[in-house]
Amino acid sequence: MAAVALVLLVAALALGWSPLVPLAIAAAGGLYAAQLAVDDRSLDASAPVIATGLLLVAELAYWSLEEREHVPGDPGDGLRHAAFVGVLGVGALVVGGLLLVIADVVQAEGLALDVVGAMAASAILVAVLLAARGRPRPVD
Repeated sequence: MAAVALVLLVAALALGWSPLVPLAIAAAGGLYAAQLAVDDRSLDASAPVIATGLLLVAELAYWSLEEREHVPGDPGDGLRHAAFVGVLGVGALVVGGLLLVIADVVQAEGLALDVVGAMAASAILVAVLLAARGRPRPVD
């Protein structure tokens, strides 16, 4: 499964086809989720790091695809974008760590909590994928 995610990502970058990037990220995230299900751990302390890594891979993949357009930007655009990616990564790591701490403190059980957690995880995944797509370019 990891090979599938890697092949999808490489294909997206080599062919310049951006719809493959979310598929690659979803495949990698799905592999991690399957590993957690098989290991049957209650909490994985590396989850925020994995999530941040997936976010950064998606953001950097989209950035590299944007660079193929050969449209000259303003001076310093690359540095600003790199700073944005860095702040995004640090923010994701902090938020993920806080969520892990909150989940550890709560330690509640029940179907309702599982449903709410699944909905929250889905919302976070959608937000990450939308953020990774980047901001729309203004029309000149």
